[in-house]
Amino acid sequence: MKLSLKLILTVILGVSALSALFLFKSFSNRYFVHRNAIELSFKEIETAHKRLDYQILHNTFFLYTNQDDVNQKITLIGVKIDVLLHNPHIADGHPATLEELRNHAEAFDAKVRAIYDFQTVNTVIKNSTAAILALQNRLFALKAANAAEQELFREISRISGAILLAKNGMDAQLIASLNASITSLSKNRLNDPLKNDLLERSIAHFRVIEEYFPRYVRHLEEINDPQVIRSLHRSNETFLNESDSELRLINYFSYLLVALFIISIGLITFFLIRSEKEARRDPLTRLRNRKAYEEKIRHASRKLSLILININKFKHYNDFYGVQEGDRLLIETARRIKTMGFAGNHVSYYRLGADDFGILFEESPLLSLEEAAKSVLHLFPREPIVIDGEVRTPSITVAASNIAPLLENADMALKSKQQHNPIFYHEGLNLRQVIEENVTKAKELREALEEDRVIPYFQPIVALSSGMAAKHEVLARIVMKDGEVRSIYPYLHVAKESRLYNPLSRIIISKSFAIIASRTGNFSINLSIDDIENNETVELITQLLEKHEGIGKRIIFEILESEAIERYEGTLEFIAHVRRYGCRIAIDDFGSGYSNFARILNLAVDIIKIDGSLIRHLDNDSKAVTIVQTIVNFTRAASIETVAEFVHNEAVAQIVRSLGIDAAQGFYFYEPSPLPLSPE
Repeated sequence: MKLSLKLILTVILGVSALSALFLFKSFSNRYFVHRNAIELSFKEIETAHKRLDYQILHNTFFLYTNQDDVNQKITLIGVKIDVLLHNPHIADGHPATLEELRNHAEAFDAKVRAIYDFQTVNTVIKNSTAAILALQNRLFALKAANAAEQELFREISRISGAILLAKNGMDAQLIASLNASITSLSKNRLNDPLKNDLLERSIAHFRVIEEYFPRYVRHLEEINDPQVIRSLHRSNETFLNESDSELRLINYFSYLLVALFIISIGLITFFLIRSEKEARRDPLTRLRNRKAYEEKIRHASRKLSLILININKFKHYNDFYGVQEGDRLLIETARRIKTMGFAGNHVSYYRLGADDFGILFEESPLLSLEEAAKSVLHLFPREPIVIDGEVRTPSITVAASNIAPLLENADMALKSKQQHNPIFYHEGLNLRQVIEENVTKAKELREALEEDRVIPYFQPIVALSSGMAAKHEVLARIVMKDGEVRSIYPYLHVAKESRLYNPLSRIIISKSFAIIASRTGNFSINLSIDDIENNETVELITQLLEKHEGIGKRIIFEILESEAIERYEGTLEFIAHVRRYGCRIAIDDFGSGYSNFARILNLAVDIIKIDGSLIRHLDNDSKAVTIVQTIVNFTRAASIETVAEFVHNEAVAQIVRSLGIDAAQGFYFYEPSPLPLSPE
């Protein structure tokens, strides 16, 4: 699984955990609101019970009672109990609490019935008590007629006091103990009818008290039965116990969410750190990459040196073996570089380009930059790189710099085409000046192409047998903005690097064909392997050959010897193609490098142009004379015409003539001009 995908999944996990935390927080808030509301309801019910009990007690002692207030309190408690019984939180998730609440509701119903019974009895008791006191006052106001009546009045007073005392103390036994006194009292008759009536009515109320007082006490005890409040407390405790189980589950779930969140944060951090590391590592070779190199340079506290290693002709390897095998070579090369025992201080290894590797290190008195670079060049091929049983150790070029900017300087040294290996960057190489010149040339060439200031020039090729111009070589010239005409040669490598070469070739070919078609004689046109392998250029040549009928017999295509040998198959195919139009083939700069006579013969060329590096020294270099003589002998035997280039003085002209060369060109004979020479 890719790191980015892992990171995305981890972020999704983290966001999910965070969302779950928020949702859980919302859920838990709602839960605690419900839980607290229920607990508050239990407390409110208990308080309502106390207020009701107080009201009942108040009614017990005071003559006048507020029955509506009692009924309201009963209704309030009933409503609150009913609300709890139908609370979804209790009904759905707290079965034990629900059962206890139902028990409390039944207990409360019993209490309410007791209250109503008590109120009835209480009314009777209060009425009789009030009547007893009133009758007693009226009786005592009549004065006792004798000692017996006086004793009777005291007995009435004692019984009345005992009743009040028993009522206040809820003492049913005291009331019961009055039965004998009341019975004894009922046997008395007073002579005064009024007194006797008051006595009998007092005794009647004593009997009422005696009869109702036990029920009065019983109902009051039923009202104050502690089991009612206990059943409420049990409901509350049961609810708390059941809630505790829920709270534990909530706690465990919150721990799980927090753990998931912490894990996701940890994973995100881990993958971010790994991503940061991966961003600084080349995915193919696993060496550090350019970004890591730049950070190392930016934070370096000590002076560093860089050795830059380039695989020579890696593109050719890629073309020959394919990209996959090229990657394998890069991997093995990276592994080889890391394991070849480089002895620098604080060494770090990098892949800095497609086929460029870097070794960054601190120089020491025991290891100079020069020693380190030579060590790399010496150690690298010591152990061969073997791929699929085949030794494929590439040749390398090593450039080194200890002058900042290290990579730019080492890279410039690497591309400076110096003949040394290793190449050490120093200010004397003037590489920055070269780069600036290249940039200027690229700009000048681009503007010249855009403004049609690239034109063909023609240099006559003299037949040495007659001394007459036998043909012309087409040379490209660039006309500067001030009118100066310059050779295209200093611009060719810039053109190839800036992708201007093929457009440049096609312009020169088109303009040359236009002039050649209007003239007589033979003309040589230079082609590089880039031209031959460019389909657009070859198609243009074909169109021009077909457009100007018969012109092919007057065209000689000059191909560099080195490129013709190196891209042999492609060269053969092109030669076969243009020969169908009568064109001839010349090998240019022969003797400068490969000089593979066998392959040249196989190409069946018509002309060999001997390289100027041999010709220009013929007057003072006997070895050059020997080589040129050998080439002439070879071409003569193969019936191939020879042309000497860069003939710049009379002495050289005499030598090339004496060696039997067929034709020559150079400033000694003619300088290039905008138009071919007119036929004489």
